[in-house]
Amino acid sequence: MSTEAQGATAPQLDATTRGFGWMLLGMAGFTAWDQWAIWSTKDDYTFGYLVPVFSGYVLWERWDDLRAWLVGSRSTPGPATRPWLQRVIAALTFVALLTFALGAAARAITGTGVVPTLAIAFGLVGTALGCTFLSVQGPQQTEATGRARITAVALMLFPVGVWLISGPFLYLIDNQIKGELLTNVTELVSGILRATGHTIRVSGNTIIFANNDAVGVADACSGIRSFSACVFVGAFLGAIFLEGELLGSLVRRMAMIALSAGAAILLNIGRNTYLAFHAMNHGSRSLDRDYSGLEPGSPGFSSFGTVHDFAGNASMLLAFLVLLACVPLLNRLGRRPASPA
Repeated sequence: MSTEAQGATAPQLDATTRGFGWMLLGMAGFTAWDQWAIWSTKDDYTFGYLVPVFSGYVLWERWDDLRAWLVGSRSTPGPATRPWLQRVIAALTFVALLTFALGAAARAITGTGVVPTLAIAFGLVGTALGCTFLSVQGPQQTEATGRARITAVALMLFPVGVWLISGPFLYLIDNQIKGELLTNVTELVSGILRATGHTIRVSGNTIIFANNDAVGVADACSGIRSFSACVFVGAFLGAIFLEGELLGSLVRRMAMIALSAGAAILLNIGRNTYLAFHAMNHGSRSLDRDYSGLEPGSPGFSSFGTVHDFAGNASMLLAFLVLLACVPLLNRLGRRPASPA
């Protein structure tokens, strides 16, 4: 059969599904516009500029599978979805859409804020997942099974769920744990210094050395930037590279996100410990110079930046390498070794 004939007989998305798609695309554009205010003003969230790109890439990479569920060219055995469940999902989808609309109205009237951003992001996620669930078709326009609908929804989890990291994460996680992280980092670094035989004093988040020089563990040293960025990268790596059936892949992706958070915290502690030792040996002002002792803007200033910036960038790169190394390990999780031929 020719390619033209195959294309002519290939099932097409129905008008309702196409309408849902255009609506969700517009909602995603509005969400990006809302969160742009966070990306452009919060240094910890500059990775947000990548969210639309990565979300679109993952959706494009999964489109053939997702489309197969939406047009009914792929099916799974099992009972058809219960009518009452469809009504419940439809009601929840409407609530999510209404939440998005109210958040968008509040954003247009009052400007940026916690409530509009949370409403817009969660409204987008709920509407996208609900529309996907309701749009799945069975073969020859029959009713789709519950398993088929859930499988299609799972394909949409990263493309829409990632918007919760790039915006609401600031209000739900960042503001809640930044102070606690800062205190814990100060205590751990000062404990390591004492354990290695150095005499220090701690005043708030400032470590004072025996020569009365001091280094402050500032908000930027709390590790929230590496924490949020690593969670984003871990979610992306999990969506693209982790394998398995529905439950297995979900467990592996959750494990990847947990490892991302743990790697970010541990490497941030290591970075701050290194900076504290460097300040102790070379003076606290050395952290704002390059390794040759040159001030920013001086002739010959290192392209790697200051000691402080270099340590931060190096720890982030190391965190990403650690996460990449975890991908093949997690893909083996729970799998039996292949039997010999």
